[in-house]
Amino acid sequence: MASTRRLGSGSSATRNVLMDAVEAVMREDGYAALSARTVAVKAELKHQLVYYYFETLDELLLATYRRHIGRYWERLQDAFQSERPLHAFWKAHSDPNDSVLNMEFLAMANHNEVIRRDTVEFGERVRRLGLETVNALIKRPDRKGSEVVAPFAVTMVLSSIGMILGLETSLGIVGGHQETRALIEWCIDELEPA
Repeated sequence: MASTRRLGSGSSATRNVLMDAVEAVMREDGYAALSARTVAVKAELKHQLVYYYFETLDELLLATYRRHIGRYWERLQDAFQSERPLHAFWKAHSDPNDSVLNMEFLAMANHNEVIRRDTVEFGERVRRLGLETVNALIKRPDRKGSEVVAPFAVTMVLSSIGMILGLETSLGIVGGHQETRALIEWCIDELEPA
């Protein structure tokens, strides 16, 4: 009879400390630097605790990723329920705080099938939410340009440009950002007047 390994509680504060450490290592050194030891050092714990709370390092990475996209999903839902959803959506996508971490998870998705699958599923879910919300907002007769502006294009432009601006800002590249932000905000103001 095979023995089952004992695992720590799924709701333990230590699990969150380990996931915080994964995010810190990824932000500082990139996902390629992740190991049970680097995570444990960052968390100031013994490396054996990684495997006490998670069966594998991949399980820890997946839990961290799912927590990250869960937080992001909540921010997007809040944005789309605000008084000015396009403005809030733009702000959520152009925030540089998570840009490095987002790019590291995207890079990881190229090499990790489970992260890739979750990334595709999450991306499609975000697009559906954005499309539904933006469609209801701009496809109204009183909205200027509503006959020529495709809701899907609006969500793609805001999310793509926002992501690039956030990433560049986190790297220290800022040339043209002020002008680009002004253009995007002018467009949003046209679609979503105060």
